[in-house]
Amino acid sequence: MSAEERVAPAARERAVALEELLAARRYAYALFHKLLGAAPDAGVLDALLGEAAASAVAAYAEDDETMRGFGRFLGELASRKDRAALLEAARDEYTRLFVGPGAVPAPACKSPYLAKDPALFQEGTLEVRAAYRARGLEPKRLQRVPDDHVALLCAFMALRAKAALSDLRGGYAAALAAELRDELTFLRAHLAGWVGEFARALRASKKAVLYPQLVEAFAAFVSIDAVFLTEAAYWAEGADALAALAAHEGERVAFAARIEDALAELEAVRPFGIEDYELALRGKDAPQDLK
Repeated sequence: MSAEERVAPAARERAVALEELLAARRYAYALFHKLLGAAPDAGVLDALLGEAAASAVAAYAEDDETMRGFGRFLGELASRKDRAALLEAARDEYTRLFVGPGAVPAPACKSPYLAKDPALFQEGTLEVRAAYRARGLEPKRLQRVPDDHVALLCAFMALRAKAALSDLRGGYAAALAAELRDELTFLRAHLAGWVGEFARALRASKKAVLYPQLVEAFAAFVSIDAVFLTEAAYWAEGADALAALAAHEGERVAFAARIEDALAELEAVRPFGIEDYELALRGKDAPQDLK
């Protein structure tokens, strides 16, 4: 067997594994968006405690104890018989931590952490807005909520993850590499530098039902995603990638297909107030909903 023949199967396997991880991260960012952008309803809680979320967490948990622990935590919650009581407690916790009345323990926006200033709509907020606009997007409720709110950042990353999947499935190695590197730049600039502090502030909460654990897992996920994006972009730039993606083009990866079916269900869930933390195409005549 020639060297080329030996490399091709391994490269093809890498393309399949890459699609699985891209699908998992797309679902994870979409789920974090729903959970951090509005008080949870029954549909969101069911998604969090469902098979797709467990699969997405497991895909990112191989070398990280925080993510493994979060997977176990979700399994314990899913086994509880008092789902209605859990939902009520989670909704109360969301309101207490992120809405008020009174001061919230940790702002859910980037700028207060990086600028060390509690004010919203700072320079960092405008930097995020510029990144959205570079992709033809803006918050549906522009000026009503800060552009650097964590839920909006997750919505943006979910859309970018969708673009990366499209590049992979189309066999566009160079476009995939560029997309992944651009996502990495955005993640480092607007998420990685503050979500750890956000998580630590929430962990100081006297009672933790769901959200302190969720945000701690999110911070770990962001850190792992930065490593993944770096490695995946490097592979996509390599000599094997173009041939591997061309061979992979048109294949239907079972894991990714299951995740996408679950994603369609998740996108149909509309917890009250989530429209404040959604992105839309810019322009008054543009469609307002993005999938």
